[in-house]
Amino acid sequence: MDFTRKAKWTFVLVTILFSLVQLSSANHTSINDTSIEMIHVGLILDAQSWVGKIVDSCISLAISDFYSRNRHYQTKLIVHNRDSEGDSLLVLSQALVLLENFKLDAIIVAENSAAVKILAELGSRVKIPIISLFAAGPSLSFSEYPYLIQIGQDESSHAKVIAAIVEAFSWRSVTLIYEDNDPARPILSNAITSFDQHVALLASSTDEEIVEQLRNLMSLQTTVLLVHMSPTLASRLFLNARRLGMMSQGYAWITTDMTTNFINSMDPSVVQSMQGVVGFKPHIPASKELRKLAIRWSKNLNENQNLEEMEINVYGIWSYDMVWAVAAAAERVMTQHPHILHQVTRMNMNFTTIRSSQSGLVFMDEILQSRFKGISGGFQLTNGRLIPKEFEIVNVFKGERIIGYWNPGNGITSLMKQENHNETNSTSSSKLESVIWPGGTMNIPKGWSLHGKRLRIGVPVNNGFREIISATRDPRTNETTVTGYCVDVFKEAVQSLGYEVHYDFILFEDANGQMAGTYNDLILQVYYKNYDAVIGDTTIHDSRFPYVDFTMPFTDIGIGTVVPKINKKSIWIFLMPLSGDLWITTAAFFILTGLVIWFIERPINEEFQGSLCEQIGMIFWYSFSTLVFAHKEKLLSNLSKFVVIIWVFVVLIITSSYTATLASMLTVQQIELNLKQDYVGYHYGFLLSGAVSNLNFKNTRLKPYKSPEEYADALGRGSNNGGVSAIVDEIPYLKVFLAKYSSDYTISKSNTTTGGFGFVFPKGSPLVRDISSAIMRLREEEKLQLMENKWFRSTESIFTDQDTRSNPSRLNLHSFGGLFLVTGISSTSALLLCLIQKSRAIIIRKFKFFLNSMDSVKDYLKVRYFTTLTILFN
Repeated sequence: MDFTRKAKWTFVLVTILFSLVQLSSANHTSINDTSIEMIHVGLILDAQSWVGKIVDSCISLAISDFYSRNRHYQTKLIVHNRDSEGDSLLVLSQALVLLENFKLDAIIVAENSAAVKILAELGSRVKIPIISLFAAGPSLSFSEYPYLIQIGQDESSHAKVIAAIVEAFSWRSVTLIYEDNDPARPILSNAITSFDQHVALLASSTDEEIVEQLRNLMSLQTTVLLVHMSPTLASRLFLNARRLGMMSQGYAWITTDMTTNFINSMDPSVVQSMQGVVGFKPHIPASKELRKLAIRWSKNLNENQNLEEMEINVYGIWSYDMVWAVAAAAERVMTQHPHILHQVTRMNMNFTTIRSSQSGLVFMDEILQSRFKGISGGFQLTNGRLIPKEFEIVNVFKGERIIGYWNPGNGITSLMKQENHNETNSTSSSKLESVIWPGGTMNIPKGWSLHGKRLRIGVPVNNGFREIISATRDPRTNETTVTGYCVDVFKEAVQSLGYEVHYDFILFEDANGQMAGTYNDLILQVYYKNYDAVIGDTTIHDSRFPYVDFTMPFTDIGIGTVVPKINKKSIWIFLMPLSGDLWITTAAFFILTGLVIWFIERPINEEFQGSLCEQIGMIFWYSFSTLVFAHKEKLLSNLSKFVVIIWVFVVLIITSSYTATLASMLTVQQIELNLKQDYVGYHYGFLLSGAVSNLNFKNTRLKPYKSPEEYADALGRGSNNGGVSAIVDEIPYLKVFLAKYSSDYTISKSNTTTGGFGFVFPKGSPLVRDISSAIMRLREEEKLQLMENKWFRSTESIFTDQDTRSNPSRLNLHSFGGLFLVTGISSTSALLLCLIQKSRAIIIRKFKFFLNSMDSVKDYLKVRYFTTLTILFN
């Protein structure tokens, strides 16, 4: 009994004691909880999107890891999730609801929507940080939105990476396929000029709608496709593209990081459909911390059925680092400014009362000053933005493999980028590892394809110059035959391409078999898409470039003038090279030189002596014989030799100039069309604007002709008999004409005022570059010259280097004034020296005579002196 009573009391006492201990423990926990400051953060995301799921999970991991490592901290982040359902309006609505229900210290929004700018405005009003994760679109100015923090690359970096990849593989055009609600698309379009087509898809687009858009793309020539959309929509796009055969050889697909970041998380069937795709995404350096986070992520996948089979990517890593930065900043605010966190401000906005913390500015400053080594590398915000320093370029083939890197400083770099850190900016594909393209090929896609289409090629008809192009139709069989130099060049160029081009020649003719318009009308048919190309004698001209593109010229460029070779009426043409005053001066110097030589040599050279007639004959003979260097008389005086050397040099210059001028006059007739008002002929359809003015033909009367035979007839009759005095035309036409009539006419080149003949293609056609390259190869291999010789019968020798503005003019005295001055001075100097020498000789002879006379006087005086002495002494 006592024992039972004692047991009961013991049980009661133990129960009371246990209750007291539990109460004490509860009170202690309550004290600890109340000592921790809760930092309320709103999180707005699309809970059903891949990005939303990864961000939500990584933020939870970040909070758990941060506070398990920092148990002593006095602050703790409390995240309030809201689902935006991918609706921009709902993003703003959820933000207002959060601000109304909680004293928020920050808002994190993981949305690729246009609502970010509105939230930035809201953050500036309520003075709390707005952290935008991966929002595409224009980079908002930090000075304009001081409470906005942006995580991820701006779209200008996207555009630079895309441009570098496109340039690396020498693609000229790209088709952009984008998600219609993506605000970044206009930025990409403006930054990359190679986009020639834009295709928009909605996230709600059905497979039938996607297939319809893809079929439209298959009809285009461009086969380089850039995909900029969410991974969900991209998965459906690639599955349908594979079914249509667009993941085969010849196509090139590029994905931006919106898709590339999730390749490893996609369904295997989608990855199989993406074999050969090239993509890019921000580069996260490998580290122990990253591996540990990946392991924890994998464990979390098994616990959270909502995450499906997804790998952690840059979205989750940046979210993880951002939460650490926010949590650390909150603790610093609590430590340094504890009183600010408890101050609350109420604001009325749109009939809603919201609460705001007064610590926003301090909190924002602390976040901006965050510096630490995170999972993504060094974490540091610059002007309110965390931007990746480098992108990795990947190739999808049996998984994902890195083929190179891109950074703003060096452009594309190889995998051994540490060794190439001093490389200059480069976009060469040689920096990338080998790429396996769709279809399993390593051959770089051309970037365009005709898809087996037969080209409709327009051809002019009724061309009188059949050697250039001739087009006929058999009325019985209706078969079209096209021949000529232009056709041979086109066929040879097409055959040299590395792929097949099928085409049909379509004659540009009316019901009567005549040409159905002008050459401009023919070229405009390409612009109107009635023809896919035009070949023939189509001149490259700047007025046509707004409508079509031309290949490089396959003929000589420029225009020329054909004139008769000589003036048959002039029998004194041999006198024309020198002007009258030059003829007189030359003759005078011939006589002067002869006189000087005669004067110097006559006293000492027997060949210059004789009767008066003989000496006069010698003067003229010797001077004029220097014209043909036939002078054989031996000169004895050095002075005369000096004069002859100078004179022979002058004669050489004069005779050479005379010969050249006379040859030019015999080749190019001196016609002054602007003074005589002569008629000038030209080819029918030739663009005369600027051509005649460049040839200095003023006030000319023009006549059109269609064939070489008409040219010859008009030139033969001349302007006075209903013909023309000259033909102005492009060089290829004149070559054909002169191949037939080279004996009577000649060509004089003018300035390159036209661009020659080129093949016509639509604007932006990739065939232009390939055909131009083929023409260049034909020119280098001299095949163009062989074809020209075949049709034009080689007219190289009939060209002169003159143009109509520099017709050979008569040589005048002024042109040779310096030569005559030199020979005049030399002759005069020699003559003066000769006179001085003769005067000196005379003086010396007289002095000797005087001395001899003085000696005779001395002898006489001596005789008289001795005679006188003898007489005196005797």
